[in-house]
Amino acid sequence: MADPAADAAVLVPGMPHLLAEEPAPAWAELAGAVREAGARLRALRPDVVLLLSTQWFTVLGHQFQCDPNPRGRHVDENWYAYDYGRLDYDLRFDVEFTERWAAAVDARGMQARRTRYEGFPIDTGLIVTSRLLDPDRTLRFAQVSCNLYAGADTLAEVGAAGAAAAADAGVRAAVVVVSGLSSGLIQEWIAPGEDRVADPAHDRWNTRMLGLLTEGRMDEALAAREDFARQAQADSQFRALAFLAGTGAARGRADLHAYGPLWGTGGAVLSWNLPAA
Repeated sequence: MADPAADAAVLVPGMPHLLAEEPAPAWAELAGAVREAGARLRALRPDVVLLLSTQWFTVLGHQFQCDPNPRGRHVDENWYAYDYGRLDYDLRFDVEFTERWAAAVDARGMQARRTRYEGFPIDTGLIVTSRLLDPDRTLRFAQVSCNLYAGADTLAEVGAAGAAAAADAGVRAAVVVVSGLSSGLIQEWIAPGEDRVADPAHDRWNTRMLGLLTEGRMDEALAAREDFARQAQADSQFRALAFLAGTGAARGRADLHAYGPLWGTGGAVLSWNLPAA
């Protein structure tokens, strides 16, 4: 794990159900937890927020968003028929810092790709997170993609490069990761009140991982990550945890704000080192 170089970290789910007009109880609880974590994160007044969303995935190198203000309307490819499937967005990115982070990734022997063009397909996870975590758009993000073929160690190194870039620049950084836990979707249309974690075994694994993290046993959680990925279809093999560890921000005991189902998948809101509410 890296030396502490970022002040705090938050892990949130990115399913659009959090924005439903008539949510299931678990959806509403998770959305409220993201709002609470966002208020506490904003109280830190970080200069930049390092962000990884497993829903922005790439296959060649590590892509960085270099448009300072992407805006438009996103239609989710799965949930477009619902009120939460068409999402407006208006985002703020710190391009100067993003360039520093990309350069740090290049310097470590990995390939960084800068992305900036009108109409770039912003991912659902980022939009949902920004709406709940930062409704007044006061935070400035620096986002890297989640490379489908990068190992957990590589994503940890990308996170470490971001924290090092912040330290070198003398800026205060926080970290946000948008990732689910188990990813087994219920394979049929359901009413919100029918939602549940699709497989009881997935629920047990989610609970086990959350227990390790809330007890501050990050090394054990990382060691169990591959088993978790196999046994619970963990979102993107839960490599987001390695990214968090690499930044050094997810140190000590995590606070669990909420856990529950999102159309069969497991979602949780966790934070490390946020100020008290």
